[in-house]
Amino acid sequence: MDKAFVVMQVGAKDSPERKRADETYEFVIAPAVRSAGIEPYRADLDLSPGGITPRMLSELLNARVVIADLTGRNPNVFYELGITHSFGRPLISIADSVKSLPFDAKDERVIELGEYAEGGLTYAQGEQAKVALQQSLEIVLAEGYQPPSPLREVAANRSVDQLAPENPLAAEMAQMRQTLEEIRQRLAPRQLVPGYLVADVEALRSVIDLNLGVLDERDFATLTAGSTSPAHDKWVEELRARWVGLMDRLHEEQWRTSPPGSANSH
Repeated sequence: MDKAFVVMQVGAKDSPERKRADETYEFVIAPAVRSAGIEPYRADLDLSPGGITPRMLSELLNARVVIADLTGRNPNVFYELGITHSFGRPLISIADSVKSLPFDAKDERVIELGEYAEGGLTYAQGEQAKVALQQSLEIVLAEGYQPPSPLREVAANRSVDQLAPENPLAAEMAQMRQTLEEIRQRLAPRQLVPGYLVADVEALRSVIDLNLGVLDERDFATLTAGSTSPAHDKWVEELRARWVGLMDRLHEEQWRTSPPGSANSH
């Protein structure tokens, strides 16, 4: 079954810190977590043999969600909070008061329990915090939820080139990017006609324009033979249109000067 890894200041046996931790865990965290269909896990309650730190890290990294009680500003709690951020694990934070948190943790979304009274956690405090925790669990346990991570956000702002010297995966990504850029440059559109031939082509077109009256249909067929470019075909089409107009004018002038039936029409 999926677990919720609980991080909190436990304190020594029979201490006020232990009393608060046990009440918060028993009346707020455990019921909310179980109502979400997962089991709570608190490292100090795990009696399994073996090294404490490796077991703790394994449970933390494999947990479905991490619930961190930041009250007390305990170094171990913030150490485990740092691991949670580093590996981008889903996180819910709680505390008696946001005002009591260090500057770096104040940007966290925190469920506030309210000041812990000398007589212990009140029923109203417990119920209010449990409902808020249940609502947060619905969000972080939803399919597709992407937990925010300050470390990941900072790393994302570093370029691949910056990460490459220390990260083999980033180095491979940088090489892939360079290869893609080379391919892009090879596939980039290039000028079909070299620059030194542009003037030659323009000169030949000018000669054709000057001799438009001596062209015939076979010449236009020759000009568009082969794999000519769309731009060239358009120029030939416009040239032929001007030639047709010129021929019509010449025929009209010839008819006016030598109408049918006249002596000059032979």
